Amino acid sequence: PFIYFSISTLSEYLKARSGQPIQRVEITIHNFLNADAFQKKYPLAYQKWAEAEKLLWSTDTQHQLTTIGHLCREAIQEFTSALVEQYQPSGVTDDKAKTIARMKVVLAIQSEKLGTTVKPFLEALLSYWGTTSDLIQRQEHGGLKEGQPLAWEDGRRIVFNTAVVMFEIDRALP
Repeated sequence: PFIYFSISTLSEYLKARSGQPIQRVEITIHNFLNADAFQKKYPLAYQKWAEAEKLLWSTDTQHQLTTIGHLCREAIQEFTSALVEQYQPSGVTDDKAKTIARMKVVLAIQSEKLGTTVKPFLEALLSYWGTTSDLIQRQEHGGLKEGQPLAWEDGRRIVFNTAVVMFEIDRALP
């Protein structure tokens, strides 16, 4: 017999079957970044992030942890560069490494179009971005400054949080 599902019913069914709530959030973010729209809008950022994510799940992850850090750093640099190119703010530095300063300028020119709750959210997200950048920096340098060796969880953390900041900024900007 033929069973009829509406698109929304099928979508709800598939979401419910995709695991626990945390897994569904991770899957949603991952699927968003893998979507054609994100890849077309931010091709270099996506390429770097996808490479880091692939290395995270490789059999030789422990030897790739600093490379994962490097790729996540490049991903946020390319993401920021794409937004700078899209919004064309004046007075923005050309230095790709200055992602926080560059993003502040992008957010400043968009602030008039943001709601009273979205603007503070993006400002807080920028702080989160800075902390994520610090984790990425630690990863890229192998945790030498802290004197603590890197572990798989460090790689997972930066791959996931790099995805989260790109996802949330892209979704919040008009």
